[in-house]
Amino acid sequence: MRKLLAVFLVISAISAIAQPVNTKRMIDIPTAFTLKQAEIELGGRLYATDGMSTEINIGIFKDFFLGVSYGGSRIIGSEKPVWNGHPGVRLQYRLLPEEYYYPNIALGFDSQGYGVWIDPRYQVKSKGFYLVFSKNYFVSEGNLGTLGLHAGANYCVTEEAVPGDDNINAFIGIDKSLLKNMNLLCEYDLAFNDNSDNSPVSRGKGYLNIGLRWSFSNQLHLEFDIKDVLKNFKGADNVSRELRVIYNTAFFTQN
Repeated sequence: MRKLLAVFLVISAISAIAQPVNTKRMIDIPTAFTLKQAEIELGGRLYATDGMSTEINIGIFKDFFLGVSYGGSRIIGSEKPVWNGHPGVRLQYRLLPEEYYYPNIALGFDSQGYGVWIDPRYQVKSKGFYLVFSKNYFVSEGNLGTLGLHAGANYCVTEEAVPGDDNINAFIGIDKSLLKNMNLLCEYDLAFNDNSDNSPVSRGKGYLNIGLRWSFSNQLHLEFDIKDVLKNFKGADNVSRELRVIYNTAFFTQN
């Protein structure tokens, strides 16, 4: 009992100085947070089958940013690379900023899917048009760190649904501060639009992803993700492990 109490006190102490994530994307699902005008976010990830992808998001004006992404599989090694069928494009506008009683609310479009490219689609479908809500909380008035909740719905228009799939999908996510520079991420894409027996890639379980993000500064972040915990992908015998880097800066300074 004393050992459990000691562990609880240590976790409470280190969580008290932790910061909220405020990321524009959890692991794969979008959040309702936005970039400042003239702010730029660069991201890159390494994933299964020697895959690599890059992403750049730019704050165009207050509450609105746009981004592009591209990648492929077999980038490392001697095999011929398999490039994604098309670049990903993302646009997002924050309809309502977060206040004490209500969350951030954002409307967006994202054509970037995830996992390997299985022509004519990604392993995990892109979100397409989406509406997302995000809210940060200070747990026990900040004594136990921060907690972020995210939920949304989307309509994919870039990958056609097979017979038996719904067109509307939903997703949820949670992030919890663990240390001053570490956050736990957990998200679940219900994959209603890719759960029928006719799906070429999905077993109908949805995609559960878990990650740890280390923040070396306000600008530089390193993330390790364990994806598809439920082994929803028909070709998966094990979970997928990915590494992600995120860097934020401003391309000019405002007066």
